Amino acid sequence: MPNVTPLLIALACGAGAALALRGAWRRRAVNRWPEALATVERTEVQAVDDHHRRADRDDHPRRFLARIHYRLEVEGSEYRSDNGRFDGVPDFPSREAAEAFLAQTPPGSRLTVRYDPAAPTLTQHGEQHLPTARLGLAAFLGMAAMGALWVWW
Repeated sequence: MPNVTPLLIALACGAGAALALRGAWRRRAVNRWPEALATVERTEVQAVDDHHRRADRDDHPRRFLARIHYRLEVEGSEYRSDNGRFDGVPDFPSREAAEAFLAQTPPGSRLTVRYDPAAPTLTQHGEQHLPTARLGLAAFLGMAAMGALWVWW
């Protein structure tokens, strides 16, 4: 009976590579979204304690999220969004670091965001970038899938 373990590994790695490539493709599409000027309405720092066991709480310090709430106008309609809709809210090891980040965009300031034309509340704030980590993951998983297929063959 042939060993099917390498074949299963190849299938799992191939599926993972496909998902990573899909994520990179979606990021490429986000870089092409139209831009709009948004006005910062308010900022806030949120403490995050997502540890479920008491032992984890002692070993890991809290994280602090720097959330920016803003409004933007698209084709005559006003929408509200925040910096956590697409990439996630930036997190920091201390409240002071999060507040320093938020001090760069005080309420009333203007910033440029990219928005999804089909759903303008889905916005991306920040620089355009290539998803190099996802592309690297896709390449690694693709090579692992080919290696597993070579072993299986």
